[in-house]
Amino acid sequence: MQDRPTAIELIAAARQHLEAEVIPPLQDPGVRFRTRVAANVLAIVERELMLAPAQLVAELARLMAVLEAETPTPPSGGDLVAAVERETRRLEERIRAGDYDEGPRRQVLLDYLKQTAVEKLRIANPKYLARVQAEVP
Repeated sequence: MQDRPTAIELIAAARQHLEAEVIPPLQDPGVRFRTRVAANVLAIVERELMLAPAQLVAELARLMAVLEAETPTPPSGGDLVAAVERETRRLEERIRAGDYDEGPRRQVLLDYLKQTAVEKLRIANPKYLARVQAEVP
């Protein structure tokens, strides 16, 4: 583990500098747009570093429930990413085989897909997620 500042704090500082000091005085629309894109990229990476570890553990548990498989002891780090990818491939195969075309399994799959999309939006575009959630009764 590194001392402070953490990677999240460093990224946040760079993003805040761009947003507060670099972008406002920019006159060239192209440079201003690309700088906003850079600040947005930093914001996404910042959220991913904060949220992704817990989201991966939760996604693996949901995948195992959808697959009706025993939940393994959650691996850590890169192993967790590999486990989610491996179980996602298993789910894809079962979807192609028609295992989720109807019945209660279909709803379990839809619930999994919805929750997974929500978690990905929490990282990629939380403002859009908030708008969509505000519109849904």
